[in-house]
Amino acid sequence: MKYLRRAAVFIATRLVLITLILSLLVYAFYMAFNLSNAYIVVSEGLEKRVSVTLTRTDSAALNHYFTKSFIDTDPVLSASKHGTDTYRYFDINSFDYDVKISSLWWRPLKTVSVENPNTGERTTYRGVVTCTVTETVSNITGSLKREYASSGVGGLSHWGSGRYNLTLVSVDGDWLIVAMEQDSSYQDPDA
Repeated sequence: MKYLRRAAVFIATRLVLITLILSLLVYAFYMAFNLSNAYIVVSEGLEKRVSVTLTRTDSAALNHYFTKSFIDTDPVLSASKHGTDTYRYFDINSFDYDVKISSLWWRPLKTVSVENPNTGERTTYRGVVTCTVTETVSNITGSLKREYASSGVGGLSHWGSGRYNLTLVSVDGDWLIVAMEQDSSYQDPDA
């Protein structure tokens, strides 16, 4: 009886340890899966945001990276959409884009509530990825549009780099950027 009890305790403790280790491996895989998807959305999405702003092409593709409320309220996209940005006078040929992601955290239990200022509608999301990125846009080349040739418009303005804190949420299994706040303490080295 004594040996049977020891064997049962031995087997039970090993099963608990194996279950715990397997659970940690599944969690690590799931975390890596979500963070790698979020990494791709951040790097490609921010570049697409700059591309749409500078070249005014394929703005529908932004829906793959940003929530509708973000697209509606982002000041950069809004200025481009309404033709009030400084690049509206130019046909942009090329630009260099670089994004450095300095932190990326997945918080599966955190909830975030976002209000669309245009509609007043609030949406709550569970499971959030937060990250800090430094974005640099340089070497913007383009030509002045013909209709502005005699208007006295100056040359292309400097986009400038910036550090941003991003929040991503999972919508129907896809990570989308829902918020982007500029870090005011960051100093642009090229300014």
